[in-house]
This record gives sequence, structure tokens and C-alpha cells, in this order.
Amino acid sequence: YALTKPDAVFEHKESWDALLYRVHGKIFALLVRNAADGTLLNLKCDPYLSLEFREQYATVLPGWHMNKLHWISLSLKGHTPEAVCRDLVDMSYDLVWAGLSEKIRKRGPRAEPQ
Repeated sequence: YALTKPDAVFEHKESWDALLYRVHGKIFALLVRNAADGTLLNLKCDPYLSLEFREQYATVLPGWHMNKLHWISLSLKGHTPEAVCRDLVDMSYDLVWAGLSEKIRKRGPRAEPQ
């Protein structure tokens, strides 16, 4: 789903043993393995909403190896409704897109997928 976002690219980072999803060089999703929690999907999240998601879903954790104020980890060990997962990916992408330079944002997404 993350690759359907405009200008999204996929990268395997061997040194981190992680799968990265980027938009214009900025990570918006990171798939990693954690011995305690299994496979995690790290996503950028609005700090106020991250608390709500963590209270509502046991699968939403503070961002593993990330800034815990701005990132969450979604444990793929448990069950989170697909619609919630998609909403979290959308939010992460939108937050990262909003942080891109004005020049890139004004130009808008490329018409062709990368």
C-alpha cells in the first residue's frame, strides 16, 4: 500500500536489515524486525493522535529506534484493522510530504511512478 503513494520509492537497507519507503528521500514508513515485538512498521504520527492510537490498539507502540514523540511502531504480530493501518500510512506520508521543501510541494507529485 505504501508504494501506491505518489513518488513513493522502496529501498532495502541491508545494514539496518530494514525495508524503507521514502518520498523525495525522506522515510515515511520503515519495516523492521524486533526480537521482542516481531515485525514492526514504523510510521510518522501526529503526537496527539499517537497517544490515542496507543490507548486504543495494543498493536500500536512507541516508535522503535525513532523519536517517540513523532513516530509509532505498528506491531504486525497482533491484529489491527486494515482501514486503521491504511489511515496510519496515509497520515505518515502526509506528514512527511508536508515537511518537504516548498519547491517540491508546489511542483506536486510526479505523474509517473518511480
